Amino acid sequence: MANVETEERQENLEEWFELFSGLPLRHSERETRLISFCEKNRVSIMSVMPWIASEFAEHGGFSGLFHFIHLHGGRKIYMPKEAGKFYQIYGINIPQNKYNRIYKKIDSSGYLDTPSNWGVFIAIRRAAMQVAMKEDIPAKLLTQTFGITMRSIRLIKSRNACL
Repeated sequence: MANVETEERQENLEEWFELFSGLPLRHSERETRLISFCEKNRVSIMSVMPWIASEFAEHGGFSGLFHFIHLHGGRKIYMPKEAGKFYQIYGINIPQNKYNRIYKKIDSSGYLDTPSNWGVFIAIRRAAMQVAMKEDIPAKLLTQTFGITMRSIRLIKSRNACL
């Protein structure tokens, strides 16, 4: 039984090594696998992403989020007063009451800063590291898979006492 679990964890790490080796291309097989990973680990992913990315993922799914940040990531976006107009412009359907909460964060010109592709990807990668740590993956494998130092692993573990 322990061998099966060890082999499964090793397969996960091998997949993660390729999955988190860089930003996936839009509509690629790697992007599809990344979306699947995000859906499978939704709570962990949503908790580490920038707040606006989490809001968009909650209402547009991870596929919608990736499409949005591919087109608009790292830029200021115009925020119309009505959620319906926002949907027409950006394709993410947010209920008006939730939209009003987001709308309160705009600047004086009516714009909102959005996270970049890289910022969202790094947050997802960080969540993947936390998931791996929760599964008791040895630190040496974490350094090989994610390209982080032992010092970084200790720092992440100290910040997350639940690990």
